[in-house]
This record gives sequence, structure tokens and C-alpha cells, in this order.
Amino acid sequence: MNHDALYPGGYLEEEDKSMADKGSENLKKGIILVFMANLINLVISLLNGFILPKYLAVDTYADIKTYQLYINYIGVLALGYADGIYLKYGGCKITDVPERNINLCRSNLLIFQSMMTAMFVIAGIVVNDKILIAAAIVIVPINIVAAFKNILQATGEFKYYSRIMNYTSVLTFIGTIVLLFVFKTDYSLYYIYVMCAVYYVVWFLMERKLIDDYHYKRYFSFSISDLWRNIKSGFVLMLGNFSSILMTSIDRWFVKFLLSTADFAYYSFVVSTEHLITIFINPIITTMYNYICIASDLRFIKKVKRMCLIFALFLVSSAFPIKFILEVYLTKYLASRYVLFILFSTEIFFMIIKGIYVNVYKARKQQDRYFKQLVITIVLGCIFNSIFYFLFGSNEGIAFATLLSISVWYVICSVSVKEIAPDWRELFVVIVSIIVFILCGFYIEAVIGFAIYIGVVLFLCLTLMRDDFISLVNLALGMLRKKIVHT
Repeated sequence: MNHDALYPGGYLEEEDKSMADKGSENLKKGIILVFMANLINLVISLLNGFILPKYLAVDTYADIKTYQLYINYIGVLALGYADGIYLKYGGCKITDVPERNINLCRSNLLIFQSMMTAMFVIAGIVVNDKILIAAAIVIVPINIVAAFKNILQATGEFKYYSRIMNYTSVLTFIGTIVLLFVFKTDYSLYYIYVMCAVYYVVWFLMERKLIDDYHYKRYFSFSISDLWRNIKSGFVLMLGNFSSILMTSIDRWFVKFLLSTADFAYYSFVVSTEHLITIFINPIITTMYNYICIASDLRFIKKVKRMCLIFALFLVSSAFPIKFILEVYLTKYLASRYVLFILFSTEIFFMIIKGIYVNVYKARKQQDRYFKQLVITIVLGCIFNSIFYFLFGSNEGIAFATLLSISVWYVICSVSVKEIAPDWRELFVVIVSIIVFILCGFYIEAVIGFAIYIGVVLFLCLTLMRDDFISLVNLALGMLRKKIVHT
């Protein structure tokens, strides 16, 4: 990458430039590795995302999405232990992680999370909620794997990190397809139990990889002081992550408890298609933390932020092909088409918030500020969702409340980190693009709407953010050439 073109203020000092070049190469390498893993996830998500709702009953699909909604909150039960591990090794190498710490991590979580499992299994039995019980029995494997993934992500071991992602998605896909087409069952718990089994298999495979690739010896080594130290370090970040999850799922809770089961299934279907967007966003989120921990030039980070924005504007156009699929293939979910474009527009903000701002907070150890901002945003989100529910009483109303909430979060982040705050050009491009995106999605057929939206975004980028657009294209071409050469 040519950094002279990326730094708007001119040339860097040679030492800083050398460090930036090295960091940029690591960043590109990490993005490529995680992106390739996400490509596999993309194919699988496309198949799962459209095959399951096509062949399963709406109520069955709603049960599966309820289980996945519960699963989102399991990481909170570690009380920040895995997050403390993440912060501890940010910017380090995997060789800096002692074998003893790996075993402490496993042992501490095994005991601690087994206690959590018992509590929630009992709760599930008391309230007679089989889905809650199923979610409870995977607390241990999910949080141990999450802690190990945090170590790999923080130390820049993206090759191994990407393999773990593939294990989960591939095994889940195989299990669900076997149930769907071999056993031809519509019983939701069978699909949920298969997903539970996958988490245990992935835990086993990860342990084997740590032993085989990094030569760690597995043994039991419990330490209350280590447990407390990492919880204390990562608790605020955990609260921030929990708030972030709540922020991005509070709309589903409103739909689940206030609207019909069918509405929840329709809304959840759109959320599952949003995963197609996160598959491309995750490489940025995953690799940026390690880079920001070692980078010092905010001008380059601001440049990357603008490039991420442009990437997100083009990425959300995938809503148009999904709309086309709804029109010709998945007609029983056609009622979700309006929610589709509202929620996809939130991903433009999420790309910047999660990929840049949240990683800046983590790198600066500003978890307190991050958490306070999220609390404010969640409170506003609850207010917005309540108002829009009483005004409209529909999925679309809840979706618009979500868009408004995420917009507020974006503004708060922009004001908080003034060094990389957006200028008028960025704001103009974002606002106009979202308006055109929603209008095209609502009122114009998929193919024509796609062409109009892409044309408008391309015009805006070439007119107001030309240098950033060219830098993004050059980066993408460079990554592609590098992948082809290595292949």
C-alpha cells in the first residue's frame, strides 16, 4: 500500500512510516485470512439463511431464532474473564502467552461456567423452557472457546482464528441439512440440539489445535486470584459488549414480546440475512484491534475509517438481491422486505462504530467511556422502540427505531473521538446514501433499485471522497493480487 497517498497531511517521519508499513502489511494479511474464512461462512449463511425458512414452518424457524437470541448473551456469563484475557494480550505475540496461563484460562472457566450452567438449567426446568435449557448446556464450551479465540485475535493469530470460524459454520450447516433433507423433520429441538453438539465439537477441535500447533500441554490449574484479576480487568469491557449486544438485539425482544410469532420470524429472518453483511465487516473488526494497539498515527486511522464507510455503502447493496429472492423464491417471507432495507442501513454505521471507534476505545483502555455511552444509547433505544411501537405497532416501526438508535450511537462516538470525527462530506454522503437506499428498496423493483443506488453512491464517492475511494480500490486489488500469487 502506498502510504504517501493515504496520509492526508503529507509524508510521515521515516521511523513512523516504517512502522505504519509493517502494521499495514499485518493488517492486510489479517484481513485476507479472516475474509477468506468469512467467504466460507458467506456461502453457508446464504444456504442456511434461505433454505431453512423455505422448508421449515414459521413457528419452527421462530424457535431456532429464539435459541440463537439466547446464545448471544452467553458471553456475559463469564463476567468479563474472556475480555480481560483479550485486553491483556492485545498487540502481543502468541509466544508471549505462557502455557500456564492457557491452562489457568481453561480451568477457571470450566469451574466457573459449570456453576452458571447449573443455575440456568434449573431456571429452565422451573419455567419449563426447553430452549433455555438447551442454551444453558453450551455455556461452558462457548465461553472457553471465546476466551481462546480472544487470545488468538489479540495476538494476531488470524489463520487459526479463521479456521475456528469455519469449524462452527460448516458443522452447523451439515447437521441442519441432514435433519432437513435426510430425516425430514420439522421439530425445532432437533435442530437446536445439533447446534449444541457443534459447540462441544469445536471446543474439542480447538484444544487439539492448541496442543498440536502450539505444543501446549493440557493440565488442571485453577486460580481464584487469576479468575478475579481477569474479571476485574475485563468486567467493564464485558458490560460494554453486553450493552452492545443488547443494543443490537433489543428490537428483537420488543418484537418477540409485543408482536406475533410470525412477526418475530419475519424480523429474525432479516436479522439472519444481516449476517451476510457482518461476514464482510468482521475481518475489519477482528484485525483492526491488533493494528490500532500498535499504530500511533491517527491520520491513517481516519483514512481507514473513510475507506470503511465507502466499503459499507457498497456492501449494503446486497439487500437488493435478497429482495429479489424474496419476490421469486421465498414469498412467504415477502412481508419482511421493508424491514430488510431499514436494518441493512444500520450496518453502514455499525461498520464504523465496531470496526473503528470501539477498537479505539479498547486500545486506549477507555472501557468506562465506552460503557457509559452504550448505556445512554440503550436507554434512548428503549425509548425509541417504545414510542415507535405505540405509534406504528409493526416490525417496520421497530426497525426505524433501531436505525435511529444506531444513528445516535454513531454521533456519540464521533463527538467522543474528535481526532477522527467525520467532516461534512462524510456526513452528507452517509445521509444521502441511506435515504436513496431506503427509497429504492421500498418503491422500486430490485434490479432497477440496485442500479440506481449503486449509481448514486458511486457518484457521491467520486465527487466528495475520490481519494478515499481510489485508495480502497487499490487496497482491494492489492489484496486480490497477493492472494492470487500465494495461491
